Amino acid sequence: MTTWHNPCRSEVLVTGLDDFLPSYDFSERHQRHIQASPESVWRALTEITLGQLSITRPLVAVRNLGSSGSRLDQPLFRHGPLTMVLMIAPWYAVGGFISRPWQRSPTRRAITTIDELMAFEEPGWATCLTDFRLRPTDRGTLLTTETRVACTDRHARRRFGLYWLLIRPFSGLIRRDMLSAAGRIAVAAERAHVQTPG
Repeated sequence: MTTWHNPCRSEVLVTGLDDFLPSYDFSERHQRHIQASPESVWRALTEITLGQLSITRPLVAVRNLGSSGSRLDQPLFRHGPLTMVLMIAPWYAVGGFISRPWQRSPTRRAITTIDELMAFEEPGWATCLTDFRLRPTDRGTLLTTETRVACTDRHARRRFGLYWLLIRPFSGLIRRDMLSAAGRIAVAAERAHVQTPG
């Protein structure tokens, strides 16, 4: 039987996207309970590669990752569409981007910190934040992800709204597949550890 420690209050430094993007135009949220420790789930989540997303790999490759010659063995947290701007292992991570995703070849603005995204107000863009929260339970870990999108003006909101109608089902599928893959990998890793002698 595996025992997990509960995080102290000081270990959880943020309350989620309400800290960073309290006002937004579009959102989605998904969660999955995983019978593994937060440490194992965190390791699996942050090391997931495009090659491990068997269900949604073609969708991701076509839209975001494949166009840049991304390899199947590159962790999405370091080489994916999101720029990770905050990581508090093994409890919380948040990444984001500034983009015009409705374009055939989406224009992007590079960011390196969450403050840059929060302060961005130039008209005609969509700002996006996605977070991943891990909460210990008596049976493992509750892994939750939420995405929020805020558009910088009415024109961008209208353009993104049409784009969102088209891609939202696939967006949800990709996120659910990430949670499923993290769970599968974390559980397998803990089983392998238990079965290893010594």
